[in-house]
Amino acid sequence: MKNLGETMKGGKKEREAKNLENNLSSFVDEVSSLVGSDGARLPVAGVMPFSLHMDFAMACARKILCFSGDGCGTCPACRAWSKTEHPDLLFFGAPGEPPGIKDCRKLWEELSLKPVISRKRVAVIHSAHKLSLPAANSLLKISEETPSTGALIFLLEENVLIPTLRSRLRLFQFRGSVDPEPGGEAIPPSVHEFVKWVGKTRKLESKVLAAEIQDWVGFFLGKGDHCRAAGLDTIRLMAEKGKLTTPMAQDLVLVSLEGEVRLEELLGDNW
Repeated sequence: MKNLGETMKGGKKEREAKNLENNLSSFVDEVSSLVGSDGARLPVAGVMPFSLHMDFAMACARKILCFSGDGCGTCPACRAWSKTEHPDLLFFGAPGEPPGIKDCRKLWEELSLKPVISRKRVAVIHSAHKLSLPAANSLLKISEETPSTGALIFLLEENVLIPTLRSRLRLFQFRGSVDPEPGGEAIPPSVHEFVKWVGKTRKLESKVLAAEIQDWVGFFLGKGDHCRAAGLDTIRLMAEKGKLTTPMAQDLVLVSLEGEVRLEELLGDNW
């Protein structure tokens, strides 16, 4: 009986390890597809185990640099890869070690340069959760006004960025499920339910509403609908920054869900 019990425990651990591996893989695939589809217009922050950092950075970079945004493997940008090296991929800091303030100050100059062969230059910031306060503060401006020719990827083991920097990023946190964003709750299934949701959220502050919208980002990522996920994530960020009133955020959510208007055309650079 003891041997049988040990065998069952061993089998359970193997299944849990396999499930974790699959979930990690799904997390990387879904997030990289989302950020690649819009060229990472906003800086991307990934919170996950350290062992996954390079896989996450490489997957996102391959799709951001690709002209089609999906890592096609055939465009000039994709063909320029040499294992984990690319002429438009930059690393700041080292695995397990964050960059210092001098390196952080070089980011603007590096990302302002014209890409060698890709649609953008990508800068990866190692162990951003360990950034010193001066280094984190030095990244505020470039995170707020990232050059059109650049994209930023922050790698973290813990979600401990200073609030002023965190508010400028699109953050994805691995929580042991296939949804990169927490919750992943389903959207209201009908107009009647949507009206009920509007009534329920009418008195909420826009920053509080942003948390619920974030759940829907995870819902659409889980369904593979990256366009709606990206649109809702833009609304979430604007609401989180206090740039939208609750009614405005609700209206934009409805527009995004119906898919009748492209948010980038409606909002321009206001986000």
